[in-house]
Amino acid sequence: MEQVFDFFRRLTDMGDWPPRWLCGTWSDFHGWLYILSDLTIWLAYMAIPLILIRFVIIKKGVPLPGVFWLFGAFILLCGLTHLIDAMMFWLPAYRINALIRFFTGVVSVATVIALVRYFKEAVGLRTSREYDRELSYRQLAMQELTRSNQELQQFAYVASHDLQSPLKTITSYLTLFEAKHGNQLDNDARRLITVSSAAAERMRHLIRDLLEFSRVGSDMAYIPVDLNRLVNEITEELQAEIQATGATIDKSVLPTIMGHGTDLKQLFQNLITNALKYRRPGVAPYVKIQVMDEIQQYRFAISDNGIGIEQQYFERVFQIFQRLHGRNEYSGTGIGLATCKKVIDIYGGQIWLDSVVGSGTTVYFTIPKVIKHLHQYAQADSVHSLN
Repeated sequence: MEQVFDFFRRLTDMGDWPPRWLCGTWSDFHGWLYILSDLTIWLAYMAIPLILIRFVIIKKGVPLPGVFWLFGAFILLCGLTHLIDAMMFWLPAYRINALIRFFTGVVSVATVIALVRYFKEAVGLRTSREYDRELSYRQLAMQELTRSNQELQQFAYVASHDLQSPLKTITSYLTLFEAKHGNQLDNDARRLITVSSAAAERMRHLIRDLLEFSRVGSDMAYIPVDLNRLVNEITEELQAEIQATGATIDKSVLPTIMGHGTDLKQLFQNLITNALKYRRPGVAPYVKIQVMDEIQQYRFAISDNGIGIEQQYFERVFQIFQRLHGRNEYSGTGIGLATCKKVIDIYGGQIWLDSVVGSGTTVYFTIPKVIKHLHQYAQADSVHSLN
């Protein structure tokens, strides 16, 4: 240990050795060839880690960044040993040279261990050709998905109109039949006409809701949407129901977000309508709309004081055509919350609920501040493949 303490105490002491020019017989050519070679190697070794550092800083998400940093440090220390060798022709810094070589050895061993440790992961990294092939498959899949969606939307549109036309005819003829021959019908006949008309009307609502469900996310042109104005528009349209039930809608100041106005209106309208619909008998509905800014996304909460939902149905209610109550209790087609989930899924957010039976329900959902759809991801992949 005494030698170690003495080594560091005399680290910069160069009086024990003569300069390298005085060690042996150096010709000018031989000496300067040695010096210039070491300086050239040092300059090259300095350039390599600088390039690696710049690459890691500029290229975000580089795999195995620790290996890059270790390899850069190893090259840098190797270069310092050559610089010290060149300097020792004038300054015999043998102790400093030994210390630098020791650090070089430690970092080199650490680099080897890191390379061995991450070898399998490094072998698994894809080449640019593999990325290009995957991007081509993604683009083909996206084109096929876009075409399929367009065909599905066209089919839903045509089917809805073709189905609604005979339903209107049925409803019209039933109404006309009842008006013309109502006096001649008994109670059972009138009941059959009423039930048939109600069934036709439910079918019309179901077809309309299915059409709206199929259209969610069809428009990729996202624009700034003022949610305050959107919710005010919804409450104005629901004024008749709000006044009839004595409901109160309490909302905080809502943000303006990028999105599609129709999708967002369906989202908020379905949730507010459900909060008004599933109310407790004799209790005026109270709906509260809140928002929390979570840096990269907004988290919304729409609460009510209604009948509540049992915990076992928390996920089921977001599936299409899932109803927890009979039509005689509450009207609806079982598509509203499924539409909400589809909107949130397209926008890259999450939706869930918390509820207590007999106390009320709170539906939570998140919407990212920067919404990316499939076309934007494809464009991003194209850009990255060119870098």
